[in-house]
Amino acid sequence: MKKAAIIFTSAFIIEISSTFYIKYVSDQNFIGMIFFACIGPFLGLPFLNYVIESEDFKERLQMAFYLSIGYVSGSIFVFYVLNKLL
Repeated sequence: MKKAAIIFTSAFIIEISSTFYIKYVSDQNFIGMIFFACIGPFLGLPFLNYVIESEDFKERLQMAFYLSIGYVSGSIFVFYVLNKLL
């Protein structure tokens, strides 16, 4: 269960970060774009070890499911935050 929580949380944070990176690029905000481009590679580090250690297809499928749920949750979160702020 700990593995699932780490994978979900990492995907959630990566999705939020990548969405804001795209927003800064489209707004031509150089500082914000550079900031998110610099931290992006480090955001996947918490779950990278689990991906490398996975031994069978079932485990990889479970990880993909947790990543998917994390990405979708991050997208929904950003959607609601941006709509509340604008």
